[in-house]
Amino acid sequence: MSTPRISAALRRPLLRLHFYAGILIAPFLLVSALTGLAYALSYPLEDFLYEDLRTVEPAGEALTLAAQVDAVSEAHPDWTVTAVRPAAEAAASTAVLVDDGVVRESGAVAVVYVDPYTGEVLGDSTTYGSSQAGPVREWVSTLHRNLHLGEPGRIYSELAASWLWVVALGGLVLWIARRRRGGGFWRPRPQGSGRNRTLAWHGPVGLWLVAVLLFLSVTGVTWSRFAGENVAELREALNWTTPSLTLDSGAGSGDHAEHDHSGAAGASPFAVALLDGVYAAALDAGMSDPMQITLPTGSDTQYLVAEQRRSLPLEQDQMIVDTASGAPEAAEELRFADWPAMAQATNVLIAAHMGLLFGLANQVVLAAAMVLVVLMVVWGYRMWWQRRPQGALMGRPYPGGGLRRLPWPVAAAVVAVAAGVGWFFPLLGISLAAFVAVDVAVGLWRRFRRPPAGDGTGEATVTRRTALATATVSAAVGAGAGMAVANGTGGDGSGAEDRGPDVEPFYGDRQAGIATPGQRHALFASFDLAAADLASGAALDPAAVAANLRALLQDWSAVAAALAAGEAPPKAAIDGPDQFDAEAVAAGLDPARLTVTFGIGPAAFAKAGLEAARPSKLAELPEFDGDKLNPAWSGGDLLLQVCGDDQQVVSNAFLELRKRAVGRGSLRWVQQGFSSAPDGGTPRNLMGFKDGSANPKAGSEEFDARVWAVDAEPSWFEGGTYLVFRKIRMRLPDWSMLSAEDQNLTFGRERDSGVPLSGGGEFDHPDFTALDASGLPAVPADSHIAVVHDAAMVRRGFNYDYGFLTQGDVSSDAATDGHLDGHMHAEHPYDAGMLFVSFQADPQVFIDAQEKMAASDRLTEFITAEGSGVFAVPPGAAEGGFVAADLFRA
Repeated sequence: MSTPRISAALRRPLLRLHFYAGILIAPFLLVSALTGLAYALSYPLEDFLYEDLRTVEPAGEALTLAAQVDAVSEAHPDWTVTAVRPAAEAAASTAVLVDDGVVRESGAVAVVYVDPYTGEVLGDSTTYGSSQAGPVREWVSTLHRNLHLGEPGRIYSELAASWLWVVALGGLVLWIARRRRGGGFWRPRPQGSGRNRTLAWHGPVGLWLVAVLLFLSVTGVTWSRFAGENVAELREALNWTTPSLTLDSGAGSGDHAEHDHSGAAGASPFAVALLDGVYAAALDAGMSDPMQITLPTGSDTQYLVAEQRRSLPLEQDQMIVDTASGAPEAAEELRFADWPAMAQATNVLIAAHMGLLFGLANQVVLAAAMVLVVLMVVWGYRMWWQRRPQGALMGRPYPGGGLRRLPWPVAAAVVAVAAGVGWFFPLLGISLAAFVAVDVAVGLWRRFRRPPAGDGTGEATVTRRTALATATVSAAVGAGAGMAVANGTGGDGSGAEDRGPDVEPFYGDRQAGIATPGQRHALFASFDLAAADLASGAALDPAAVAANLRALLQDWSAVAAALAAGEAPPKAAIDGPDQFDAEAVAAGLDPARLTVTFGIGPAAFAKAGLEAARPSKLAELPEFDGDKLNPAWSGGDLLLQVCGDDQQVVSNAFLELRKRAVGRGSLRWVQQGFSSAPDGGTPRNLMGFKDGSANPKAGSEEFDARVWAVDAEPSWFEGGTYLVFRKIRMRLPDWSMLSAEDQNLTFGRERDSGVPLSGGGEFDHPDFTALDASGLPAVPADSHIAVVHDAAMVRRGFNYDYGFLTQGDVSSDAATDGHLDGHMHAEHPYDAGMLFVSFQADPQVFIDAQEKMAASDRLTEFITAEGSGVFAVPPGAAEGGFVAADLFRA
C-alpha cells in the first residue's frame, strides 16, 4: 500500500476520533475553559478587593520585623506565628502567617497583614499555595480544579487535560491535511454558508491556539490524579524532581507546594526576636525580596528562608539560617541556578500556567485563550449540528473502517501507541476504550440489522480483519488504562488522592453511616460535655459549653473527613512533637469504607444554652417494661458511630477522635459490634435470623420518608434524622434450647431463608391473614414481625459478643438466674447480643414499637435491653465545613 493511501486511511479514524472527542469531551473542556477564565480574572479582582490589606502609605523608616510580629501577637494572642513575609516594596504591608486553629480543606492558612511603618494590624485573611492566593483565588482555583466536589470533581479536570492535547494535535493534523481553495489557512476567510463557513473560523483559530492548548494540557496534567502520578514517577526516574531544603519541622516547597506552617508548637519569643538578624543575613547572602521566613518551633534554631518571586526573573533560592551560635549564620543554601534543568523548566512552565510568569500580560493571554476555547467548542457543536442529515435531530460521525484499510504493521503500531497513551493517561485510555467499544458495538448492530451488500467490497460485512483490529485496539487501550489506574491507586496511601472503592465520602448533604451499605465493624461511643474547665476546675457557663461543643464537632469533622479519605488527620491541640501519633495504629491500611456519624443527645442543648434550637422531637427515651438499663451504658450528650470494614481502622479512628475530646468532654461508654452479610445478602443476628429484611432500599422514597426529619424541625436540623441506640443482650443459652419451629414462630420468619411464615420472598410483606395447615395464623400475632412490621424506621444494628463477664453486677443477669448447667455460669454471665440502631424521622415511631413489643412480643422472653439512648443526627457537612455548623449560626 502506498504512502498516500496510508495517510488517507489514517485520516479517517483521526476524523472519527476528533469528532467523538469533540462531542463527548468538549463539555469538560468548556467547563475547564470557563473556570480557567475566572481564575485568570481573579488576579486583578483580588488585588482590588484586598488592596486595603496589602498596601500601605510609606511613612519613614519601617519598624523591625520583631516589632511587627509582636503587634500581631498582641492583637491575636491565641494565634501561633509560623512565618513572615517581609514587605517587598515600600508601599506593601508585611504578611505574618499564623496558625489560627482552623483546618481548611484546600490547605490555606491564616495570614495577618501589618503596616511595617506603624505596626498597625490591618486585618486578617487567608493565603493559599505558592502563588500566595487570597480567598478569591483560592475559591476559584478549587472551582477550576475540582468544581468544589472534592476528589470526584478532579475526574473532570483530568479528562479535560488528558484529552486537550489529543483534540488539539488531531485538529492540527486534519487542518494541515485539508485541501482548500482560496487560502484561509492562517486566518479566517468565511465564505458560503453552513458547515464550511463555521469551519473557516474553527480551523484557523485552532491553528493559532494549538501551542497554548498543548502547553495548558502538558502543565495541567501534572496536577491530575492518575496521569499526574505517572508524570511524578517519570520525573523521579529521570532525576527531574524539584529539590528543596527541609527544616527539622518539615517545611519545604516544590512546584505545586502548598504552605505547611501549622506547627502547633509555635515559635518562641526568642525566635521572633532574632527575625531581623535572620532577614539581614539572608539579604547579605544574596537572597532577594519577596521572601518568606519560616520560624523554628519549640527550641529549634533553624529558619527556612525562601524566595517567592514566580515572575520573570524567577527567584526561587532557599536558605537555612541557623542561630544556634547566637548570631544568624547561613547553614545551608539551595540556589535555583543549581536545580536540574528540567526542574527549572517545570517551575517556569507551571508559573506560566498559573498566570504568574509575565504578570498581567500572562493573565490576559490566558483569559483570551480561554475565551477562544469556548468559541472553539461552540463552533464544534455548531458544525456537528450543521452536519446532520436532512430531517435528523443530530449530526452524524465520520465513516469508520479506516483501521482495516491499514497494513498490519501500521495497524499494530497504532494499537501500541494507543495502549501506551492509555497507560500513561489512564482516564484518557478508559474513555478511549469506551469510545472504541461503543463504536464497534454500534457498527456491528447496524451491519447485522441488514443483509450484506454482497458486492465483494467487504464494506457491508463484518470481516475477521475488522473484528480483530477493533477488538485489539479496545483491549489494548482498556488493559493499559486499567493497569495504570491500578498502579495509580496502589500508592503508599498517604495522600488524599488515594481514593477508590474503599472510600466513603464524609462531606455531603447527609452524614455517612446512615444510608451507607453496612460495614463489618462498628464502634459506638458516648461522651458528656465538660461542665468545668480542665485547667482551673471552674464551672463553665452555657456559652463556654457551646464553644467547646462547636470546637469538638469542628475538630471531629476534620479528623473524620481525613480518615475516611485515607489521609493523615490534622494534629490535635494536645499533640507535642514527640507524642505518640494515633494514626500509626492504621498505618498502611486503606480507609476500609470508614464512616463517622455524629449525634447530639437531648441534654446537650440545655447545657450549651441552645435549648431554643433543640430538634422538636428530641427527648430522653422512657424506660420500657422489661428493660434493665445500666446508666453506665446509657445516654450521653454526644454519640460517635464509627463503622468500617477493618476493625483496626475503626479502632484507630476512635483513638484519634477521643483525644480531641480532652478538656471538652468525657467518655461515658463504648460498645463495639460486628456484622457480616453473606454474598451481599441480609446479615444475621446471633440468634441466627436475618436482621433488616424489612428495611426499604436506601435512596428510595420510602427510605427517605422513614428516615429524614423535615416536619416542624428547626431549619438547621431539616434533613437530619434521629438515632435510637439500644444495647440488647440476648439470652442465647435459653434460645438455643428452643426447637427450630419455635424459633421460627417467635420471629414469624423461616430462619434460613428469612421468608415470612405466610410465604413469598424474604422482602415480601407478611400476609397476616394466611393460615397454616392446622387453621391457625401462619404468622402468629405475638411473633416479632407481627408486632413491629409497621414501624417506620430503618434498622442498622450490629452484633456483639463480649463473652463471659467476670462481674455479675455489670449484667442484668442476677446470681439467682436459673440457666441450665453447661450453657451459662450464674457468677459469670454470658454477654452477647445486638447493638440495636434505628434511624427514624420521629423517635415516637420507636417508642410505639417498643411498647408493643413489651406488651405482646414473644421475643422479649429472650432479650433484655441494658443500654439506651436517643440522639439527633444533624445533616451532613459542606465540603471543608463541619457537622451541625448551622446550629451555631441559628
